[in-house]
Amino acid sequence: MASEAHHALKARARQRNRSAESLAREILERSLVPESRTGLGSRIAAPWDGAGLSGVDLERDRTPCEPMDLQ
Repeated sequence: MASEAHHALKARARQRNRSAESLAREILERSLVPESRTGLGSRIAAPWDGAGLSGVDLERDRTPCEPMDLQ
């Protein structure tokens, strides 16, 4: 490990009242082990999983909108 990185690790560990070794383990674990939480898209789609909407094609109305009359 580069000397500068080693000093930065020790300084951060001191700020958090931890050992440099335990902080290094935490940093490595967070960067190497994927998080198990689901992504936003999966959470949004979850309520509709059992609705049988797979492959449903909905055609949108392409009629132009009428502008608002602001007078």
